[in-house]
Amino acid sequence: MTSFALMFRVLEGGMIDPIKWTKDSFAPDTSIIVLDEDSESVYLWHGVKQGLVARRTALRQAESLKGHGYTVGKSIIGRDIKSIKEIDARKVGKVPEDTQLNDELQAILDAKFTELDNFIITFQEGGVAPSVIAPAIREQPKPSPKPEPKPQPISAPKPQPVSVPKPQPVSAPKPQPVSAIKPQPLSPAPISKPEKVPQVASEYTEAETLPSIKPTPKPTPSIQVTKTSLETDAKISFVFSAILDHFDDIWISKKKDGTYSVEEMDGPICAFSVKEGKINFTADSYRRIDPKIKITIQKKFIELSKLF
Repeated sequence: MTSFALMFRVLEGGMIDPIKWTKDSFAPDTSIIVLDEDSESVYLWHGVKQGLVARRTALRQAESLKGHGYTVGKSIIGRDIKSIKEIDARKVGKVPEDTQLNDELQAILDAKFTELDNFIITFQEGGVAPSVIAPAIREQPKPSPKPEPKPQPISAPKPQPVSVPKPQPVSAPKPQPVSAIKPQPLSPAPISKPEKVPQVASEYTEAETLPSIKPTPKPTPSIQVTKTSLETDAKISFVFSAILDHFDDIWISKKKDGTYSVEEMDGPICAFSVKEGKINFTADSYRRIDPKIKITIQKKFIELSKLF
């Protein structure tokens, strides 16, 4: 059975456009989707300059392709897609998972293929292209609602008169005379006197005070917080506080190696690590933002750090 593949560029606004099968389309400011029937996967590649909003928009389109495939005439390419493999170009060479997925994608792009009509390719010789392809991905058409049948009027039955019998008079019973009953006097019951209990000497006669048993309180473990750790946490929060003066919506993530990454909707802001209580920013931090804003953020961070 011939398997097909397609490459898409994610446009602004969430639409995707099929493009020619080439590595030249993988630019820093783009997101590329590769639909590959042979590996039953959808590869989603993000350039280093793609922001958070653009990446999430592209992911929704990849999920749509995974769930519905791509319609070509009466056929569907990608009907049996099993997984989405997302690759962030910024993490290639740094994060093992992204690096491995990128190697898989490069192997697919380097394989020999046969170009068919409408940007469809196949890795098998003699592959036959499906019928004319749809111009762009579309949402699944909603079925037109069927007209509901109009209810037929039902004639209500006319009420029939019902004859009610007249009530018969009921004679009240005559009261019977009751003989008076004389109360009998009650004689008081004899009260028995309590018997005297003989006093018996016992070793427990004298009351002794018993010692009270109180549970021994368990010591509460104290949390050791060093001054150095507090200073480090404060400096990290100073970075976020200085950035929030200029960006209303930021995304903070902590990597497995202990580094922090700060992003906004349009892309990364900075990344830094903490070593021996010092903040060390990466070389590409603040590269894409206004230099004046960068200087203002650095000044506020230095002023807040003087509190310690």
